[in-house]
Amino acid sequence: MLRFLLVLPLVLVPVTARADDAADKAATVKYVLSLQDAETGAFKVTADGKPSLRACNGGVKVLRALGAEVPMLDKLKAFVTKCYDAKAGCFTEPDGKPDVAINAVGILVIAELGLKKSDFAGAMTYLKENAKTWEDVRIAAAAVEAWGLKECPFPLDDWDKLAMKTHFASPINPIHQGEVLAFKLRLGLKPFDNTTKFMVVLSTKSKGGWGKPDSETADLETTYRMMRAVYYSKLADRNFNYESGFKTAAFLKSCRNPDGGCGVTPDAPSTLSGTYYAVMIEKWLK
Repeated sequence: MLRFLLVLPLVLVPVTARADDAADKAATVKYVLSLQDAETGAFKVTADGKPSLRACNGGVKVLRALGAEVPMLDKLKAFVTKCYDAKAGCFTEPDGKPDVAINAVGILVIAELGLKKSDFAGAMTYLKENAKTWEDVRIAAAAVEAWGLKECPFPLDDWDKLAMKTHFASPINPIHQGEVLAFKLRLGLKPFDNTTKFMVVLSTKSKGGWGKPDSETADLETTYRMMRAVYYSKLADRNFNYESGFKTAAFLKSCRNPDGGCGVTPDAPSTLSGTYYAVMIEKWLK
């Protein structure tokens, strides 16, 4: 039977050693900056990719999490603003089509860059009218949190009902359980009653990283979603214990590449997405 250890601040010191390593930080910053487009100031997911809102969200957050400045801010803000269609009231990637995910990402970016929210209010209306599936609602919740819960222009009751339906769906999907828990906590909603039971499942299944239900391979995206549940729930002192933290830190290390970036799985090439997941997870481990 798995025994859980009380995690004190001192226990986490070894786990955060890599986060404080100046050489690793410098290499990661250099990698992320190599993905910034000189013409637009926007970021790319890969060196041969195109500038995108998604990459901008990841690039800015990684640099700021590592204490680095974001260059070409004026160009970057202009790029993000250009991705918003004021008449249609929605964001799109360059040459792309609007959807819930990209509108949510657009809101995340303008909040991160400190752009005037009222200039992009249509994106929130778009979320209200179009977020109908769990995957839509899950990412839209991040946008609402970034926009400001008290300033959200619509009620969240329907989203909460969808979250609970997802939570109680059979068979139980531990990944969805983590996503629902984080969703509720980030929006100030009452979590489900069996949170403790879920966290036991989470911790006993963890081998450092989590993978999708139909895969035996762990990946950083799924691990990021599960670690967000740990972070928001503040249950690390009960179920995400000393051993779990070391395993997760080791998994992050296995995804790190010599170029300073991270792949979404061990031995995968670096991408801005993988690097973002790793940096945020490492930040939560601290």
